[in-house]
Amino acid sequence: MFEIIRNHQLNIMLCLCAACATMTILLLFTKYLSKRRKWILVSLEVTAAFLLFFDRLAYIYSGVQGSTGYIMVRVSNFMVFFLTSAVVFMFNNYLVDLLKNEGRQVTIPRRLNFTSLVSAVGMLFVIISAFTGFYYYFDSSNMYHRGPGFLFCYVVPVFCPLIQYTVIVKYRKCFSHFIYIALTLYIFAPILTGIIQIFAYGISIVNMAMVLVSIFLYFFNYLDVNEAVEKAYKIKIQAVRNEQKNLKIIFDQAVAAFSKLQNNNGEVAETAREIARMACKSEKVCSEVYYAAMLYPAGYDVLSCIKEYPYLSETAAFIGKNCDETMPEYARIINVAKDYVSMINDASIPAFYLRDYLIRESGRKYDSNFAMLAVKLLDKGTLSGKFDNSDKKMESELICAEYREQISSGIEITHFVTEITFDCSPFIPQENKNAFSSPSIILFDSSDGYVQITQETIDSHKYLEYGEIWFDSHVISSNVRNMEVRNVIENSENDLSLENDNAYCCKISACRFGDHILLKMQGAQKSFDVIIALQSESKSAYIGITGENIYIKNIEVKTKQQEISDNDIPRIAEKINYIERIESDIPNVQIVKPLCAFTKGIRVNDNMKVYLHTQSLPDANLVWHCPYIILYSSDDGQMYGQNYHEYALIKFDGEDNGSNEYAENNFLMNKTETFSDWEEWENQNRNGYECQIDFIRKGNEVTVKTHNKGIFIQNTTTVKDGRRDVYVALSGDQVVLTDIRIR
Repeated sequence: MFEIIRNHQLNIMLCLCAACATMTILLLFTKYLSKRRKWILVSLEVTAAFLLFFDRLAYIYSGVQGSTGYIMVRVSNFMVFFLTSAVVFMFNNYLVDLLKNEGRQVTIPRRLNFTSLVSAVGMLFVIISAFTGFYYYFDSSNMYHRGPGFLFCYVVPVFCPLIQYTVIVKYRKCFSHFIYIALTLYIFAPILTGIIQIFAYGISIVNMAMVLVSIFLYFFNYLDVNEAVEKAYKIKIQAVRNEQKNLKIIFDQAVAAFSKLQNNNGEVAETAREIARMACKSEKVCSEVYYAAMLYPAGYDVLSCIKEYPYLSETAAFIGKNCDETMPEYARIINVAKDYVSMINDASIPAFYLRDYLIRESGRKYDSNFAMLAVKLLDKGTLSGKFDNSDKKMESELICAEYREQISSGIEITHFVTEITFDCSPFIPQENKNAFSSPSIILFDSSDGYVQITQETIDSHKYLEYGEIWFDSHVISSNVRNMEVRNVIENSENDLSLENDNAYCCKISACRFGDHILLKMQGAQKSFDVIIALQSESKSAYIGITGENIYIKNIEVKTKQQEISDNDIPRIAEKINYIERIESDIPNVQIVKPLCAFTKGIRVNDNMKVYLHTQSLPDANLVWHCPYIILYSSDDGQMYGQNYHEYALIKFDGEDNGSNEYAENNFLMNKTETFSDWEEWENQNRNGYECQIDFIRKGNEVTVKTHNKGIFIQNTTTVKDGRRDVYVALSGDQVVLTDIRIR
């Protein structure tokens, strides 16, 4: 290593001098340092550059005869020894500047004052040595030789840095890690090379090391400032973000306050933002949709004054209009959200009506994509119980002076036995002590499970009243195929009486199977059965408790886990059957309620085609009363079989259930030129038609295509659970599927 340095040290010295000169030029143009520190570093770099420059000249002119060689050898060696102490002096000034600024030290440690003095004395000794030969001398051949006091010249470059390092260690916390590294290198690199040079005569590794660490000093200063600038930038950015956050809070509060003045538009804004999120829009877009929805009531003229956010006025200009190609996307979302919130908060509008309305208006009044997302949002609320009335609280008492003055919440009749009990007391006015007094029940169907009074709610909730039944076995039937009273038994007063002679208990046991209902009723005077044949199996049935001049209390409803079969209820009307038609590859199926029946599972093969005849039931009145396609897998190939995984559910009206943990679905629905309107589409479904479903199977992908009365559907399902066998079953709602052929 020493031989390499010895052989190339002149070139090394020249390179290091050039590097130092470059650092000096860069420092002159540097703006990130204080003026004092900048000139200290410039002086340090210049001193180091000249140190190595003169050291190189000393080697070049060593032994050169003549006056030029004589002068250059003496001048260059003098400058080398003089500038060595000068470098220590300059570094001492640099350290003092660091302590005053970064360290915030008012009083400078005495040790640094001492090293300044020692380095100045060292330079003085160099001058003396030039005349005495104490450090070095020259022979008659103009060759350099070490003098008797040569080792004393290393006091300044070796011991002074050690003293300086004690200060650096003491005030270490005042320096950044980059500056600390630079200072440590500056101290120990010359010391270590100085010790080595005592034993390695003929090379100037100390001076090279001093120049090199001077270069590093600039380099690490640059890194330190860069880090400081980066930290300052981060602090500034964080401050800007905090300011933006505060401004956003203020803006949100202002928007919310304005919204309250505009009939509280917050729910519309939240719904619009949720629809945007369901459409996988960015958070920025979702926020802008939210603000546009909050502020659109201000109108185009007002919002156009907000130049920074042109989307506000652009959106407001289209709110309330039918969707077309010119409507901005934000307005498309908000139009759906606005009507969604308005209708969902209207107690007279049931959830199914809103759902049906959104689908019917999809592609006309509303953007198809956002309308169907609103349908899915509605379904989430329905499935989570938000619109479910099954847990509605039953009234504990009723007072009916006039007939039907009060009517209880509807109690649904299911295929499980439901027992209802309540206590009755006559509530007869003083002026008419002979007035009729009796409890009764109303048998009805309604989407919300309540008896409807006004024509508006009767229409919107599809209210249908089947009849009225009194506890004396008197009945009035309507909108049923048949109603019969059987097994009438006179009761003894003691059987059902309470402590008060004028009070008594009533009991009802209710159940149904298919389209038949059985009621077992017990009142104060009679026990009897009522059998009702509904218009169709798809109809629901509820019991509402009421009466005339009666006080009803202590109403209790209990459902037994006793399931009814076909033989438990006498049939009083023929079973309505729409599937007694030709059967092909698999049995026909009649579906009276959503997904209540399915065809046999069919294993999906590539290029498989399924043909069938479909017809809606007479009671069908909603767009999704149509066939459904279900892709799934199970161990036995049956719907809901062991290890059942559902991959896709596709409705002929253009709905799908989306992706899940088992499969990814890419769904496409278009209305073709043959689609006129939903009313015509429903009429065609009621009349019945032949349809075709195509299946393409490629590995774990199954593509389903079907085109029915103007609705084109294509769905590609990517199975994620690794199942090899994928099955398809057909189902639906209020529909009959017959003549099913597989090719």
